Amino acid sequence: MTLKEAARGRNNNLDLIRFIAALLVILCHAYPISMGGDNTDILGRITHNQIHLGNLAVCVFFLYGGFLIAKSTERLQKAGPYFKARILRIFPCLIVVTFILTFLAGPCLTSLSVKDYFCQKDTYKYLLNSIMVLVHDLPGVFEGNIYGQTVNGPLWTLPIEFLCYILCFFVWKLGFFGEKRMKWTVPLFAAGYIGAKLLLGGNGLLLSALRPAGLFYAGILYYVYRDKIKLRWEIAVISLAGMILCTWLGILDETIFLFLPYLLLYIGYGTKYKFSNFAKHGEASYGIYLCGWPIQQIVCRQFGGSMNPILNFLLALPFAVLCGYLLNKLVEEPIGKRMKNERTKR
Repeated sequence: MTLKEAARGRNNNLDLIRFIAALLVILCHAYPISMGGDNTDILGRITHNQIHLGNLAVCVFFLYGGFLIAKSTERLQKAGPYFKARILRIFPCLIVVTFILTFLAGPCLTSLSVKDYFCQKDTYKYLLNSIMVLVHDLPGVFEGNIYGQTVNGPLWTLPIEFLCYILCFFVWKLGFFGEKRMKWTVPLFAAGYIGAKLLLGGNGLLLSALRPAGLFYAGILYYVYRDKIKLRWEIAVISLAGMILCTWLGILDETIFLFLPYLLLYIGYGTKYKFSNFAKHGEASYGIYLCGWPIQQIVCRQFGGSMNPILNFLLALPFAVLCGYLLNKLVEEPIGKRMKNERTKR
């Protein structure tokens, strides 16, 4: 079966995989939140910080995102419907979470009086997160926690994701979704990736953006050549072995784009048995991603600012999942139904 045949329709494992990825983000974050910023999860320790569970999860989101957004670009074609769909995917839940943290959680968690909290300019600056202008702290909130006052650390990926959406549309608009043209983007990507790493040097924050952006590009690439790509378990096993070998050699960062995309797309679309009904009651991964960190910080605060990371994970997990499903039911689903009705009327 080709990837094009396998990706036709909704019979896949993507909802389950993204749900698991969202849980891995919470597990990964439990270590720095509970024990300080230099601590990492078991995958990070095994690979000498070449990759950790949270980074792997972000790679999952961006790889599938690139594949699915490329598909959406060809379906919608016009800038208006395309960017409307992207905006309604990211911003409503982000705005709701940002306002809840600012106006409900913040006053309850701050060391300041409620009056002083609402008199601080920094309280209202935090609302900039709702338009992806990153502001990490709220006045007096989490100031006793070992990690520090960062209220919602994972938001750093959202501006990168939206930039990828913009670039994807312009790549399509310029005609590079054709197989003959797309092949010329591969050496351009390789040169740009290497050049960016050299230019950024020790800037860890910007360097961390390169890998997910590269996986998004890989998702687009696989979409364009989907009718040429055979999904075979033997190649998936070779891809896994290649990743393990390159990690052992210490060159995972340079080779992850060769092996991880095929492996993830095989797991997503190529398995014999699929969990296509996993999200029939709601797709909560985005909500879990948005809510996990602040809930973990709250749990850590209740234990005096530091604690066992596994305990943090286990205590925060049910609340994060519950919040994820509530966001899906109360925010994402109504918007999705409205968009569907608009398409039906047209």
